[in-house]
Amino acid sequence: MRALIVTAAALAALTPVMALVVRRRCVLLDVSGPSMLPTYRDGDRLLAARLPIRLVRRGTVVAIGMQPASDLFAANDITPGRPLPTCMVKRVAALPGEQMPDPLLATAEVPPRHLFVLGDNREASYDSRHMGPVPFARLSGVVLCRIRSRGSAHVSTPGSSSESSF
Repeated sequence: MRALIVTAAALAALTPVMALVVRRRCVLLDVSGPSMLPTYRDGDRLLAARLPIRLVRRGTVVAIGMQPASDLFAANDITPGRPLPTCMVKRVAALPGEQMPDPLLATAEVPPRHLFVLGDNREASYDSRHMGPVPFARLSGVVLCRIRSRGSAHVSTPGSSSESSF
């Protein structure tokens, strides 16, 4: 009985610490706009984690912090009546030193400490084709899973059958 009380007390003491760690490492994102169709739809809620950049690979879906004016006004993903977005969700298309996957930039390499990102819906995406390679410093997190899809409450992870890839 005494061990059970000690275990419960230890768990109660660790819970605030664990919550703080999760809060500092995880980010909830709401998708706004069509740039990541068909992978993510307007209204989807995503869970992203702040991970070391060395874990980011080509094909990884990332959240990128937006620059105050330049990205906000150029992005097609702004929906009237909604708060302005603080992050963009895009897929990593090229890593530092790799060729940029754009016919107009075919001879250019991604600079050190930068990523080349694209939306899955190229026609409706504001991405590295418009703003150039994104510095590592703007990376807000790596998308781990969809927590809620518009109109439902299911969880899916990147790479499931409903999601596209490069």
